[in-house]
Amino acid sequence: MARRTKPGRGTKAVLTAVVTAGSLVLGLAPAHAAQPGPSPSAAAYRAKADSGVRADLDRTGRATFWVTLDDEATLPSGVAARTKAERGRTVFTAKRAHAREAQAPLKALLDGAGATYESFWITNTLKVTADRDLARRIAARPEVTALNPDEAVSVADTGKATAPVRTATPAKASEVRKAPRTPEAGTASENREASKASGASGAGKASESRAAAAGKAAAAPADEAVWNIERINAPRVWSEFGVRGEGIVVADIGTGVGLEHPALRDRYRGLTADGSYEHAYSWYDPMNYCPGNAPCDTSFVGTSAVGVMVGDNGPGHRIGVAPDADWIAAKACQAMGCAVDSILRAGQWMIAPTDARGANPRPDLAPHVVNNSWWVNNTNAWFKPVLQAWRDAGIFASFPNDGGGPRCESAIGVSGYADAYVTTTFGADGALHAESARGSGENGAVKPNIAAPGVNIRSAGRDGGYALVTGPGMAASHTAGTVALLWSLAPGLRGKVAETERVLDGSAIDVDDTSCGGTPADNNVWGEGKLDARAAAAAIPAALHGSAGGTVTSGGGPLAEAAVAFSGPTKARVRSDASGAYRAPVLAPGDYTVTTTLFGYLSRTAPITVGAGGHVTHDVALDEAPMARLTGRVTTASEPEGNALVAVAGTSASVRTARDGSWALRVPHGTHGLTVTADHRCAETSTVQVGVTGDTVRDVGLTRRTDVFGTTCTVESGRAFPTGDTKLPFHMPSFSMSTFDLPFPVPFYGRTYRKATASLAGVLGFGRMSTRARSAPLPDISVPDGAVYAFWDDLAAEADSGVYWSAGGTAPHRTVTVEWRNMRLIMSNPQERVSFSVVVSEDGTASSHYKNVTGAKANGSSAGIGVENATGTDALHYSNDEGLLRDGMSIHYRTNSAVVAGKVTDGNDGEPVAGATVTAGGRSDTTGPDGRYAFQVPAPDAHQVTVSAPDHTSTERRLTVEPGGTTVTDFALDTGRVTADTASLHLVVPPGERRVRTVELANSGSVTPYKIAERGDQRWVSVDPPSGELAAGARKSLGVRFDTTGVAPGTTLTGTLRLSTWSGRKPVIDIPVTVVVPAYRAAVDAGATGALTDAHGDTWTPDRAYTAGSHGYLGTSTRQTTTRTLTGSPLHDPALYRTARQGMYEYRFDTVPNGTYRVELGFAELADQRPSQRVFDVMAEGELFVTDLDPAREAGVRATHDRAFTVRVTDGQLNLRFVTNSGKTLVNSVRVTERSDLTG
Repeated sequence: MARRTKPGRGTKAVLTAVVTAGSLVLGLAPAHAAQPGPSPSAAAYRAKADSGVRADLDRTGRATFWVTLDDEATLPSGVAARTKAERGRTVFTAKRAHAREAQAPLKALLDGAGATYESFWITNTLKVTADRDLARRIAARPEVTALNPDEAVSVADTGKATAPVRTATPAKASEVRKAPRTPEAGTASENREASKASGASGAGKASESRAAAAGKAAAAPADEAVWNIERINAPRVWSEFGVRGEGIVVADIGTGVGLEHPALRDRYRGLTADGSYEHAYSWYDPMNYCPGNAPCDTSFVGTSAVGVMVGDNGPGHRIGVAPDADWIAAKACQAMGCAVDSILRAGQWMIAPTDARGANPRPDLAPHVVNNSWWVNNTNAWFKPVLQAWRDAGIFASFPNDGGGPRCESAIGVSGYADAYVTTTFGADGALHAESARGSGENGAVKPNIAAPGVNIRSAGRDGGYALVTGPGMAASHTAGTVALLWSLAPGLRGKVAETERVLDGSAIDVDDTSCGGTPADNNVWGEGKLDARAAAAAIPAALHGSAGGTVTSGGGPLAEAAVAFSGPTKARVRSDASGAYRAPVLAPGDYTVTTTLFGYLSRTAPITVGAGGHVTHDVALDEAPMARLTGRVTTASEPEGNALVAVAGTSASVRTARDGSWALRVPHGTHGLTVTADHRCAETSTVQVGVTGDTVRDVGLTRRTDVFGTTCTVESGRAFPTGDTKLPFHMPSFSMSTFDLPFPVPFYGRTYRKATASLAGVLGFGRMSTRARSAPLPDISVPDGAVYAFWDDLAAEADSGVYWSAGGTAPHRTVTVEWRNMRLIMSNPQERVSFSVVVSEDGTASSHYKNVTGAKANGSSAGIGVENATGTDALHYSNDEGLLRDGMSIHYRTNSAVVAGKVTDGNDGEPVAGATVTAGGRSDTTGPDGRYAFQVPAPDAHQVTVSAPDHTSTERRLTVEPGGTTVTDFALDTGRVTADTASLHLVVPPGERRVRTVELANSGSVTPYKIAERGDQRWVSVDPPSGELAAGARKSLGVRFDTTGVAPGTTLTGTLRLSTWSGRKPVIDIPVTVVVPAYRAAVDAGATGALTDAHGDTWTPDRAYTAGSHGYLGTSTRQTTTRTLTGSPLHDPALYRTARQGMYEYRFDTVPNGTYRVELGFAELADQRPSQRVFDVMAEGELFVTDLDPAREAGVRATHDRAFTVRVTDGQLNLRFVTNSGKTLVNSVRVTERSDLTG
C-alpha cells in the first residue's frame, strides 16, 4: 500500500480531505492498475524533469521532488458574484474534487511502487520521494507536466533590526478581555460592545467652570501613531471615516506571531471573553514547532508584520494600520527559511481553516486579507495556482517586493507575478530603499504595484518589546492593513480583489521615475506610487456606499468634539469640528442607529437609512446636562499625591492635583468613572466609580506598585546629585563593563553581594551581567540579572565621559555610588549627553538619579528603567521608552523587608570569622574575610538568627525587625584553641619491637572534642586515647604507640598523625611521624656491668672486649664509674654517663650490613681531670670525625657531652677508632644504627 508522509497535528488541517479521497481512490486502484500504463520514456524524463532533479537522482539514486499535473480546477460561472463565504466554499470544494480526480492515476502508480508522497489540492501537485526508475515512470505519464526540485523559500526581509529592541510593560490579562463570541461570528470586532461613547447618562446644565476644566484638560491622544502610520494617512481614516478595521480578519504566513505581545494579544481571533484561548481556526503550525499548538515566533518577522497590520497598545505604541481588525496566522517558516510544502499547506488552510485537530475545514472562517512574510528567488510558477485560488475565494493577498535591487528586471518569483499585488519600500525621507527590486515583471507587467514605508519601522518585536525594522515585508504589511481599513469601511468592496487593487492604484501618490521603464504615473520603480490610505478610502466607488453628515448644536450654538457613532451594516465613529459639523463619508447602505454624545450633555439616539450613492443629513441638538462640583484628594500610602491626573473616563475632562493632592471638577449628574494616574510610575493607576447627583466629595487612595519581593518606589526632585570619585576602567568605549569590589556587603532582592559590575549600557549589576544594551520587559530571564537598570540604553563614553564610583555614609547605612558622567546616547544626536547615577546601600535600598535631562532621548524615551532580582523572575519595572525622566529627578527603591547585619568574630582572639553562615527568616548570608554579614528578612516579624561556622560553636539570638529597618547584631563564636607540644615524631625502632612516645595537648579556648589518628590508617602506629574532650584550659597527654612487628629490617616508615578539634583558627594539626626500622643496631653502655633500658624503651648492653664476629673494644682499658651528680643535658638516659671506659683504641663491629650508619657517642669526664689532660680524636672507617676532644674543656668535670655523625660502611665491619693526643681515650656510651633514611 502507499507510504504517504504521516501528517502531524497541523498537517491534518489540509490533508484530511485528501487522505479521505485517497482512500476512495484506492478502492478504484485495480481498475487503473488493469490498464497498462505508458512505458517509461527517457525522452519524457529529460523533457519534464528539471536538471537539478536529474542530478540528485544520478548522484544518490533517490530524491524528493515536486510533480506538477497539467490542469487546474475550473470554477462554476458566477462565483465572483457570490458572498465571500460562498466563494471560499466553492473554491475549496471545486479544487479538492478536481485534485482527487486528476491525481488518482498518478497516486495509483505511486501506491503500487510503495512510494512516499504528499498531495495538495490548492495546486495540482504532489511532493514525491522516489528513485530514478519511478521518476521516469512518473514523467512518462501524459498528465504530468514537470518534475521540479524541492527548494527552500526565503523569509521576507522584515527582520533587519536597525536599532536596539525597545520594550513596554506587557499588558495584564485583565486589560485585554474581549466580549463573548463564537467562530461563526467571523471576527472579534463584530462581537464587541457596540458603544464606545462615554457621555453622562444624567441630565444637567453645563457651566463656565466646566468649559474651563475642558480647556485645561489633557486631550486624549487617541490617534497618535508612529511616523509610518501617519505617512500613509491611516489616522485620518480612523478620524474622518470612523473605522479602524472592525469586522476584518487579516492573516500572516511567515515565522509565526508572538501571542502575548501587548500590542497584538487583544486582536487575536482566538482570544475568548474570559481571557483564555481557542486556537482552532485561528492558528496553524504545519511543522508542529510551537509548544502546545499555540502561536509562537522563531524570529520576530511574523510578529513585526502583524504589528504593522493591527498593532496597538495605546499612545506611543500605536503601530498598526488597522488596530481594530483581528489577526490569525500560519507558521510556515523558521527564521532561516520556509519549506514549499509548508507554504502550500498554509495556502490551503487560508481558504479553509481547520480546528485544532486539523479537521472540519471552515471556508466561512477564512481571512479577508493574507499578508505573505516570505518570497521566492526563482522564476518557478508553482505558487500561481495558490494566488489564483485566493483571488477566486475573495482573499486579498499582499506580497513584499523582495529581490535583487536596485537593478532593473530584478522582480522575480512571486514579486514578478502579474496577478500578485507587490509593495516596494521607502523610508521616512521619502527615498526608495536601495535593495528594493525593480520591474518589469511577468510578461512585461509593471512591478512593483505600489510603495509603502518599510525603513526603520517601529513594530512589535521579541519578548513583548518593540524594534525598528527595515525590509519590504514591512511595506507589504502596510498595504494589507490598508485593505483591512477599506473593507471595514465598505462591505460592498469585500472580496472584490481586482476592484480593491484599482482603488489602491488610483489613489496612490505618483512618483516619476522611469529609469526601469513605465510612465511617471505607473513605473517599474515605484509602481502606481506611494500608498495613501485616506485617499483610497475616499476613492471607494460611490455605488458601493452612501454617506451621512450634519451639525451638532446646543442652544443654537455649535458643539465641537461631539462623538457621532453609527451602528448598522458597518460601524463608524466620527467627531464634530469647531463649527459643529460632522461627516461619515463612507457608510454601507442600510439602516443605522446614530448615537451622539459629548461630556456635559445628554446623549441622543436616532435612526437613519443610508442609500447607495446617497447622502443623509442628520442634525443633532444636545441638551446640557445638570452639573455638580466633584472634589477630592489623592493620596498614596496616606501621603498627598501632587500633580496626579484625575480624568473622567471616556471624556477629555481632567485636572491635575495640587501639591496637597486636592482636586476639583465640574461634572454632569450621573455615574462617572474616574481614572487617577500619578505623574510617576511608583503608584498603580486607579479607576473608581462615583455617582453624582449634587456636589460630591470622593477621595482616592492609590496603591504603590510592588513586585513579588515587596519592592516599591518613590520619586523625588531636587536632591543633590550623587557622584563618584574613582574612574572605572573599560576596555571599549561602548558595549563594555567593569567589575569592582564592594567595601561592604550589599543586600539586594534577598541575596547579598560583595562585588558589583557597571556596564556602559547604564546597568549596575550584582549577578549575571552582560554588555547587552537592548532593553526588554522586566523581569527578563536573560542576562543581565540582579541589577539596577538606571538608564538601560546604547551609551558610549567619550573623552570627557566616564563611569565613577565612590563609597560614603556611616554604618549601618553606608552607600556606594556609581556615576555615569556625560554619556553619549549612541542612537541620538551626537551632541546629546546624559548623566545619571545609582546609589546602593547596605540597608537594602537603592536609587537612581538624573542630571542634564534636556535632549530628545535623555528623558528615557529609548531607555529601560527598573530593578530586577538575580534570576530574572521578579522585578519592579519603572518605565520603558516612555520619556518620563526629568532633570533633578530621582527614583528610590525600597522593600518591605528588613536588613539584619553585623560582624562575626572568634571568641578567643576577637578577630573576624570568614565563612560563617548567618540564617534568619529563610534567608542567609556567609561572612567574608572581614567577618561581616548583611541580608534581608521578611518584616515585620520576629526571627531566630542562627550563626554557624566550621569548628565553632553555633549560637542563636531572637530579633524583632520592622519593614525598612536595619538591625545590627554582632556575634562572638566560642571555639577551642588546641596546641600540641610536639611538632613531629622521629624514632628508631628495631624490628619486632614496640615503643611509646607522648604528645601533650593543651586547650586555651572553649571546650572542644578532639580526635587523633594516623591519616592513612597505618597499623604500626596508634594513639591512646584516640578521641575525647578537652575542657577549657585543660591539658591531656596522649600515648603514641609504635610496633614494628613484621616490618622488614632496613625499612623507613612514614606517616602523619592528624589531630582534629573544634579550634576555629587551626582545627587540624598534622604531626609527621618517621620510624626507622634498622637492619643493624648495637647500643653499648661503656664500663657498665649490666643491661640498661632507657626511658624511650631502648636497651643498652654492657660493653665487652672484642671477639671476632661480634662487637667490642680493643686495647688495654679500664672502667670508670661515679655516683656523684652529673650536670649537662644528656641526649640519653643519665645513667649511661655514670660509667665509662678509658684507654681503648677501638670499638669494632663485625658482620654489619653495608650501608649508612649513625654513630652516637656519649662522654662525661668522671675523674677530676683538668682541661688538656685528656685530649683525643675519634675516627670511623678511617675518616676523622671528632678532633681534639677534651671532655673537661668541652663540658667540665662530671658534665655530659654528646657527639654524633654518619658514616658509610662498605666492608661489613664498622671500625670506630679512638686516637689519644694527651692522656687516655674515654667514652661513656656507643650506639651504632644502620640508617637507610640517611646518607653520609
